[in-house]
Amino acid sequence: MKRLVLVGPGHAHLYVLEALARAPLPDVETVLVSLGTRQLYSGMLPGWIAGDHALEQLSFELEGLARAAKARLEPSGALALRADQRELQLGDGRVLGYDVASFDIGSLPAGTELPGVKEHALVLKPLERALAVLSEASQPLGPLLVVGGGAAGVELALCLQARTRRPTLLLERGEEVPRGASRAARRLIRGLLAQRGVELRTGAALASLEPGSARLESGESLPFTTCVWATGARAPELFAPSGAAVDAQGYLAVEDTLRSPSHPELFAAGDCAGFISGQRVPKAGVYAVRQGPVLSANLRAALTGEGALRPYHAQAGFLSLMNAGDGTAVAAWKGLAFHGRAMWHLKDAIDRRFMARFQRLAGQRSEAR
Repeated sequence: MKRLVLVGPGHAHLYVLEALARAPLPDVETVLVSLGTRQLYSGMLPGWIAGDHALEQLSFELEGLARAAKARLEPSGALALRADQRELQLGDGRVLGYDVASFDIGSLPAGTELPGVKEHALVLKPLERALAVLSEASQPLGPLLVVGGGAAGVELALCLQARTRRPTLLLERGEEVPRGASRAARRLIRGLLAQRGVELRTGAALASLEPGSARLESGESLPFTTCVWATGARAPELFAPSGAAVDAQGYLAVEDTLRSPSHPELFAAGDCAGFISGQRVPKAGVYAVRQGPVLSANLRAALTGEGALRPYHAQAGFLSLMNAGDGTAVAAWKGLAFHGRAMWHLKDAIDRRFMARFQRLAGQRSEAR
């Protein structure tokens, strides 16, 4: 019997599990490796902070998902990959061999190696750590500092400010907020931040964190009582020492088929994958979602030896929806940007439809708002 190991319950692997539930692979043992027995959906986390959703609405119960796919859940996480030996060391020290392994473990937040960050900031990955944000940020204390001016940082700053009413500062080392957004979206977001009283500092690189104080590279110090770390992505530490090929940033190198060029039994999708073909694939969940059906088909082909592998082609763009925390949202699409309650309802409907699909698979009851 062959063994398929799915490392991480990310967006793409949800589709793999769904496909296995519909059409099991004969003579294949499937193992789902996760860190814990619950997975939170990052797209609804800001809404939970704002009070839009109950925790159950953004949670996948992994035991149920694994059971539906006739898979075994290993909830201690992955500690090391030994690609040449086809072995994965689990978090509890056991070693798991595999015939085919697929990784969908996301990325890590950049900059956590800076002095004081691990001690004095709330780092939001793994996502379970994010559950501490609301309790800490809700204390009637002083300034709230959000580090990172991407879409996640903007959403968190707005949702935390709406929920806590604390003085909030959004800090970004670059000049664009949100990073990579169109001019219209950046202009709208800047106006919204100003309207809501969220102070925005761009071109401000952080040097270190100390208790109650953030020191910039310029030497300036900024006071805070709660610091939320929502920076850009860096590669997981699992791949560089594994013996498998990695890209220039340390992500697991993959061809357009999502397969490793050095170890054909390895696959990756989502933020942890580094495409070496030259096609541009941003680190965003909407791309992982589109990779899911391709990954599922290619894992099946690799295990059965039947059929050619399908290439994944990234979509040219996507609809970005950011929760503003006050019952409104910002939508950005093809250079245009809109803000209002209708955008919030659109985001809410998309998120609920995605969650309902896989919560049903897990045997969960979809919670009403």
